[in-house]
Amino acid sequence: MTTWRRRNRPKRDLHFLNADGMVACNPRDREAAHRAETEGIATENPGAVTCKKCRMAIRKAGARRTA
Repeated sequence: MTTWRRRNRPKRDLHFLNADGMVACNPRDREAAHRAETEGIATENPGAVTCKKCRMAIRKAGARRTA
């Protein structure tokens, strides 16, 4: 029942793919990464990300690198 809604959504969150090819907001789920890539809602550009959880994960990873 929810599948048709996903396809018809006008605007989807853009997720960030990390160096391992996994979605930053859910790094353990390989299926989520594959789904994001095939549906065209994944990017490697951190500036284009619209997913709130992915942006928080990017900031957290950046803070660890600089410290």
